[in-house]
Amino acid sequence: MQANKKPPITLTHLCLVMLIASIVTGICWTLNLFQQQPALELIIPSFLVANIVIAAGIWLRFRQQSSRVSQLSTHIANSFLKSQNHKTESAHDQDPLGKLEVNVQQLSQHLSNELSRSSKQQQPQENGQLLSAILDSAAVAVYAVDSSGTCIYANPQCAQLLGYSTPADLLNVNMRQIIDQNAAQSCIDLTIQDIKEDTFWRADGSSFPVEYKSQPLDLGEQHKGAVISFYDNSERLEAEALIRHQAHYDTLTDLPNRFLALKRLEQLVEASERNEQMIAVIFLDLDDFKKINDSLGHEAGDQLLITASERLLKATRAEDTVGRLGGDEFIILLDGLSSANDAQPLAENLIAGFRKPFYIDNRQLILTASIGIAIYPNDGKTPSELLRNADSAMYHTKSIGRNTYSYFTHAMNKEVSRRLAIEEQIHGALARNELTVHYQIQLDIRDGTIMGAEALLRWDNPTLGSVSPAEFIPIAEQTGVIEPMGDFILQRSLEAARTWQQTFNDNFRVAINLSPRQFRNPNLVQSIKDKVAEAGMKPADLELEITEGVLLSGHAYTLDALMQLSKAGFCISMDDFGTGYSSLSYLRTYPFKILKIDRSFINDMNKDDKSKELIIATIEMAHALGIQVIAEGVETQKQLDELCFMMCDYAQGFLISKPAAFDELLIIGEKYQALHQKLVQQNNHTLKVI
Repeated sequence: MQANKKPPITLTHLCLVMLIASIVTGICWTLNLFQQQPALELIIPSFLVANIVIAAGIWLRFRQQSSRVSQLSTHIANSFLKSQNHKTESAHDQDPLGKLEVNVQQLSQHLSNELSRSSKQQQPQENGQLLSAILDSAAVAVYAVDSSGTCIYANPQCAQLLGYSTPADLLNVNMRQIIDQNAAQSCIDLTIQDIKEDTFWRADGSSFPVEYKSQPLDLGEQHKGAVISFYDNSERLEAEALIRHQAHYDTLTDLPNRFLALKRLEQLVEASERNEQMIAVIFLDLDDFKKINDSLGHEAGDQLLITASERLLKATRAEDTVGRLGGDEFIILLDGLSSANDAQPLAENLIAGFRKPFYIDNRQLILTASIGIAIYPNDGKTPSELLRNADSAMYHTKSIGRNTYSYFTHAMNKEVSRRLAIEEQIHGALARNELTVHYQIQLDIRDGTIMGAEALLRWDNPTLGSVSPAEFIPIAEQTGVIEPMGDFILQRSLEAARTWQQTFNDNFRVAINLSPRQFRNPNLVQSIKDKVAEAGMKPADLELEITEGVLLSGHAYTLDALMQLSKAGFCISMDDFGTGYSSLSYLRTYPFKILKIDRSFINDMNKDDKSKELIIATIEMAHALGIQVIAEGVETQKQLDELCFMMCDYAQGFLISKPAAFDELLIIGEKYQALHQKLVQQNNHTLKVI
C-alpha cells in the first residue's frame, strides 16, 4: 500500500523545475525562435530575470530551514545523549542525514509517550461515564451499598421495581430496610456471590419474588461494600407453577391426574402403615360413555365429564382425593377408615348422584356409573395392586348389570388374571394353528332333513387349555383379533359347505356370526363376495348371523352393509332374539330372513307357560313378516315335538348333534341320510297298505 502513494513535492523539486524552464527559455531566445513574435521578445527577458530571482529566493529560504533543522536535531541529539549517560556516538553521527533521521524518530517516540500519559489521565473519567450509561440502560436492577448497607448507587430499573420515582430516592438510605420488612431477620447476605431467591418489598408495601446476586465492592481504605443485581422473578415462578400444575392435574376437569393420584395413594399407604388404619380405593367408570361421544360429539362428552367431576367433588369430603385416570375413569381415595364398610355410604352416594339427569346442550341425559372398591391392606399393600384390584371389582360390577358397586374379592382376582392371560395368548393363536371350526347341525323340523349347520369357533391353547367362546370372543372383539378370526371361519365354512354338497349331492347352508367390529371395515361386503366366488359357492349357501350388539349402535354403515349383502342373495339372520331389547323395529328395518329364538326360552318352555306363549307369539309374528324361525338349544324330544306343533321351521341343539369337527359332521350326515331314507321307505310302505 505504501508503494502506491505519490512522493511529496519539495522546494528542491520546484527549484529544479524553474531552472529547467529558464534554460529551455534561454536556448529558445538565443536561437531567435521568438523573432516573429515581438511581444514574446520583450516578455522572455523579464521571465528569465524573474525565474533567477525566485530561484535565488527559494535557495536562500531552503538554506535557512536546513540550518534550523540542523540546530534542532543537534539539540535533540544532545538531550538524548545526556539521558543515555553520554554513550558513544554511532556511525550515524558522522552522517548528517542519518543523524537527523535518528533524532526525528526519537522525537516522535517522545511525543507518543507524552500523548499516552495524557490519554491515561483522561481514561478514568471517560470509563466512568460509559459505565454509568450502561448501568442506567440495563434491564436488570442494580444498586450498590457501603459496609453499613447505605445505598450509594441505584439505576433507574432498581427504582422502578422497588416502586420509587427516581434513583435519588434510594440514595443514603439503608437498602436492607427498604427491601425487607423484617430487616432484623433478613436472610439476605450481601457478600454471597451465588444467585439467590428471596422476596423484596416495594414502596407501596407489596412484595414480589426476585433472584439476586451480590458482588463485593472495594471502597478503599479497607472499606467494603457490595453491588447487588436483581430482577423480578414473578413470571418465571408463575410459568413453573403452571407447568407443575399441568403435569399433575387433568387439563379438562382440573382434577389430579393419574400420576398425582397414584402419588397421593402411595403417601396414604405409607401413613396408614404407621397409623394402622384402612384406605379405600374407589374405581369409578361411566356406563356407555362412548355412545355419548359417538352420538353427540366429543364436545358434549367433555362437558359431561366436567359435570361428572363436579358431582364427585360434591359427594366426597374435602380431605378425600378425587382424580381422573383418563377417559371416563375416575378414582376416589378415602383414608382414616376403621373398617371396609366405611366406604359403603360414599359408594351409595356416588351411585345416587349419577342417577340424576345430566343437561348437556339442552338435552337431558341419563348416565349411570359402575364402581369397584379395594381396601388397604386387605386387598393389596401397594398402590398398583390396590388400583388393579379396584379395577377388577369395577369390571365385575359391569358384568352383573352396572349402575352399582362391588367390593373386591379374590375370585375377581382370578377372573382378571384369566382375562389377562387370554389377552396375552390370543395374539398369535391363528399363526400357531390353535383355532379350529366345529359345526352344529340345523334340522328341518318339517321333514327331518339337514338343511345346514352353524360354524362355531373353538380355541385350544397349551397354556390355558380349552377356552370357551364366551371368554375369548369378547376379548377378541376388543383387541381387534376378531377380524382375522372372521376371515378364518368364513374360509373354513365355505370349504365345509362345498364338501358337504359334493358328498351328499344336497343343498347345505352354513351359518357364521359377524361381529360389530367387522362392520367397521368398509371392504366387508366385497370381501365376503370375493371369498364366496373363489370357493365356487353361491351367496344362498351362506347365512350371516347378526347379534343385537351390532344393531344397537345404529350406524348407517351397518344398515348399508346388510342391505348390500341381502341384495346379493345372502341369508341374513338375527341371533339370540329375546335376550336384549328385541326391538320389533329391527325386524322392520333390517332385511332378516331367519330369526333365532334364544336357548333360554327353549329351556323354560316346558317349565313356564309364559315362555311357551312367547315362543308361539314370536313364531307367528315372524311368519307374518315372511321370516323363518330357528329354535336354539333343543335338548329333549318333547321340546322338538312341541316346536313341531308350534310350526317352528328349524331346530338346533344337543338332541340333534353336538358341535363337532367337520370329519365327524360328515359321519353324522351319513347317519341322518340313512335314517331319513328309512323313514321315507316306511312312510311309502304305510301309504301303499292304506
